[in-house]
Amino acid sequence: MADALDVLLRGGNVVDGSGSAPVRADVLISDGRIVAIGEALGAPDTSVVDVEGKVVAPGFIDIHTHCDFTLHRWPRADAMVRQGVTTVVVGNCGHSTFPVGDGERKEMLKAYSDFLADDLSWTWTDAAGFTKVLSALPLAPNVALQVGHGTARVAAMGFDDRAPTEGELERMRASVADAMRAGAFGLSTGLIYPPGTYATTGEVVALAEVAAAHGGFYSTHMRNEGPALLDSIAETLEVAERAHIPVEISHHKVLGRRNWGLTEKSLALIDDARARGLDVSADQYPYEASATTLAALLPTWAVEGGTDRMRARLFDPAERERIRDDVLNGPFDGGPKRDFEPETLMIASVTPEDPALVGRTISEIAGSRGVQPVDAMLDLLAHHGGGVQVVIFAIGEEDIRRVMSHPAVAVASDGWTLNPEAGGCPHPRSYGTFARVLGHYVRDEHHLSLEEAVRKMTSLPAARLGMADRGRLSPGAWADVVVFDPATVADRATFTDPHRYCAGVSHVFVNGQCVIEAGEDTGAASGRVLRRPGSRDAA
Repeated sequence: MADALDVLLRGGNVVDGSGSAPVRADVLISDGRIVAIGEALGAPDTSVVDVEGKVVAPGFIDIHTHCDFTLHRWPRADAMVRQGVTTVVVGNCGHSTFPVGDGERKEMLKAYSDFLADDLSWTWTDAAGFTKVLSALPLAPNVALQVGHGTARVAAMGFDDRAPTEGELERMRASVADAMRAGAFGLSTGLIYPPGTYATTGEVVALAEVAAAHGGFYSTHMRNEGPALLDSIAETLEVAERAHIPVEISHHKVLGRRNWGLTEKSLALIDDARARGLDVSADQYPYEASATTLAALLPTWAVEGGTDRMRARLFDPAERERIRDDVLNGPFDGGPKRDFEPETLMIASVTPEDPALVGRTISEIAGSRGVQPVDAMLDLLAHHGGGVQVVIFAIGEEDIRRVMSHPAVAVASDGWTLNPEAGGCPHPRSYGTFARVLGHYVRDEHHLSLEEAVRKMTSLPAARLGMADRGRLSPGAWADVVVFDPATVADRATFTDPHRYCAGVSHVFVNGQCVIEAGEDTGAASGRVLRRPGSRDAA
């Protein structure tokens, strides 16, 4: 079936992505497009797939991933595609694989990216070059690029904690413009990570203006998702107003038990902004834990200059004591006090590998070593640098449900391509995000309707990307399609056993070709690198 040009999905319950209720109908696919939707369809030389009792929906669009750092290793995107994901959006949180600077700045970028991937070739320099690399891979899903502010800043000025010179700012603006002309969909920031954290709001606005001029959007891992959440929302809305750009708030949540409930106010701020005409939306993964690099818990001054300088400070007794005090008692960049909850911090992976650490909390490691939790954390960072990833159990279920219910919030994983060979103990969201929403929150908990959940996975993110021919099941649209059993779809990956594919998804089509058949990979390399409509290189 993988090579069939014409496919008829017969007798399924079509959920078209618009939010409309399911309708029993056939779906006819030909030459990569949806030809017709209706009753008793047929065509000569058609491969018929009986989908009676199953849901036929648009392929899911994962608007927040970091797959650009792992597709070279796992281009089939097994964990995601088996859930029904047909398009992954990359370059999030200010981290993209381009632009690549020269000399020392290239080496800085490689070190800066180690926590996402340590084996990229870095043979390209820009978005066009990286697109060629991706296009040569046997991709299962489509890929949509963003350009990262942090990466552009490293290429222009390294890891310095200062404002850019006029020339450096212009180099960053030129990098954004080049990426947008090459087909990137927008600009992302990671204002919690260095060097993004060193940027002023004005610097972000200056780059967002370039993306806006090319018809792009702005996505942001905000400056704080804990006690300063509302200030971070305000900054994001300021960028939207000043740059006149649509905004996507990445993985919206609130971290830290004492901060639970703040999403009621943050969503109200978003509603107020939308009411006055700002184009603001958000996305979310449905888990009680986040995941990031352990270095993100340090004060920004401690990581200025990159990984090597951070480690040097940690080996200096006076500097280490200053860092220790800031972690325990210091404010967050002059704002509210930091949250240090070591019992919530579980090691997901370390580089170089140390299986004795993976799956254990900072508190547990500290207890086994006879030291305080903050000292155990600083020891890990001193010896492993930026190569420590953690899962943080600090999100409340009430906040998850409140954010999920908001009509402007899409479903997204914040994950990357994986398969069971990857090892480690990563966050299960790469394997389970979409299946978890459909199984747990739709079928089991009745928190969302099926049609609303599918809308949040399809037409809502497609609209943010400006893609009119994906995210809906309608004649003429690209045939990105998922077939799943609403009675059995479920996430199977857990925090202690994360490398498990989901259940209940039988077929996935990307650009009309079947990449998953009866739950198994067909090998069809039908994924494409998508270009923003209207860009220089758009098809």
